[in-house]
Amino acid sequence: MGSSVSAPFFAAMAVLANFKFCPFFFALAIGIPSALLYCSLLLIIVTNSNLRPLFSSSFSSSLINYIVSHFWHIVLAKLAFSSQFTSNFRGFCLHFYFFMVFYAFHVENLLTAFLLLNRLSAILFPMKYKKLWRVGLPFVVAFSFILPLPFTVPIFSFGMYVHVQSDNATFTLDDNTTKNDLNSTKIGACSAVLFSSICLLLNLATLLAYKLRSNYQQNGQHAANERKMTIYTVATFFGQLLMAIFMIIRFITATHFVDEHNIRRSNAQEWFNMTLEQTDTLYLANFNQYPWVNDLSTVVIPAWLLLWASYKLTMEWVNSFKEKFVGATTSCASYRGNRWILKRCQIGETARFSHCRHRQMKKKRDKAAKKGRLQTMSAGPSNNNSDQ
Repeated sequence: MGSSVSAPFFAAMAVLANFKFCPFFFALAIGIPSALLYCSLLLIIVTNSNLRPLFSSSFSSSLINYIVSHFWHIVLAKLAFSSQFTSNFRGFCLHFYFFMVFYAFHVENLLTAFLLLNRLSAILFPMKYKKLWRVGLPFVVAFSFILPLPFTVPIFSFGMYVHVQSDNATFTLDDNTTKNDLNSTKIGACSAVLFSSICLLLNLATLLAYKLRSNYQQNGQHAANERKMTIYTVATFFGQLLMAIFMIIRFITATHFVDEHNIRRSNAQEWFNMTLEQTDTLYLANFNQYPWVNDLSTVVIPAWLLLWASYKLTMEWVNSFKEKFVGATTSCASYRGNRWILKRCQIGETARFSHCRHRQMKKKRDKAAKKGRLQTMSAGPSNNNSDQ
């Protein structure tokens, strides 16, 4: 890389590489509320949605990715466990961690592509797409969960171990694989590029189809809902694209090999003629920003945008919140005689608590006025008869 370009770039990367805890706490600040919202929406989708397998599967894979990512950064990176602990962290736990990371990543890519395909079919075939997806949905979900297995199950056969460096303060995760063995990081990077391209084409096709059909939408509310869901899918795609960029940087900086001189080199050194110090700086900058980027793409964007895009889901969420935390009834007060009387009023049949007294007094005044008018009308004819 040219020195005039690389110097400011790596200076910025050095700043990001030294920010260890700020990105992590920022990830917690945006991730924990979003994860709680994510779980509540997932529960509503499972119990109410017509597309519950597709949405719930996508949400579940994102949630697994979120949990596993934070497990890694909390347990091994951010809490800085001793080298004795890291050297003993091997075997099934290490294999299982890498398996879950790559498996959830591949499943999420597949389900995101199918969600975009669902949006495109909803615009192109508004009368038939529900029937088509109702028939093909089990095959789509099974395909999304089975296809990544041949690329992730071999991870359990790798000879992974934690290599403590000479400074006895840092460590790397190594394995005994050769060039002919499966490279999970490379497959993850290729998957990120492939599905980013597929999702980009699906988004362009969806936007084009929406633009062509928006002039003769038969229902204003339907058009608004479709527009919101289209915005949701496009924003979800950009979250996935951001994750793809991070996966590519991870591949070129974290993947090492031994050259013909028995010198350990990374792909970044081989392809871009970077020094070892620059490679480490780029990797640390990418690694430290990974928690909030992962949270943004897996839980923040999908959860909050879906709550905004789906009016029905929003109302279901609000109603479930009311039933759980407010209760089915609330107390309101009315004034009768010289004392206040508390009674139970059903939610939905009354207005806010502060307006209960005004409604009760207005109702009494209207009743008294109506009674007075009836008495006046009945008294009029009797007076006339007596005069006669």
